[in-house]
Amino acid sequence: MSYSAFLSTVRERGEYPADEAERIVESVLITLGRRLPGPSAEHLADQLPMPLAEILHSADDTGRSWGVEEFISNVAHHADEDVETAETDTRVVFSVLSERVAGGAMNKLLSQLPSGYADLFGYAELT
Repeated sequence: MSYSAFLSTVRERGEYPADEAERIVESVLITLGRRLPGPSAEHLADQLPMPLAEILHSADDTGRSWGVEEFISNVAHHADEDVETAETDTRVVFSVLSERVAGGAMNKLLSQLPSGYADLFGYAELT
C-alpha cells in the first residue's frame, strides 16, 4: 500500500475531509512511535511507505510505558482534539495499519503493548 493509498483509506474509513487525514495519521503514528521501544518502532517502520516510516522515526523519547488511556490522551494533545475524537482517530489509523503490517509482525507488535491496545487495532485481546 502506498502512502497516498494509506491516507486515502484513512480518509474514507474515518470520513475525514481531504486535508485532515494526514494530520490525524501523523498524530497517531508519532504517538505510537513514542510508545514503542526503538527496535519495535524500527521494525514497524520497515513495513511502511517512507513518509509513514519517517513519522515513526521522528518520534523522540521512545519506549514510553503508556496504557491505552494515556496513549489516547497523548494523541488528543498532539492533534488538538478531545479524547473521544482521538480514540476514534486512533482506531481508524490502527485498523488501516493492521491491514498493512504482516500478521506475524502485528502479533509481535501487540505482544509488546499492554492490555487494551489490541482492541484499538480491531483485534480481540490475547489471553
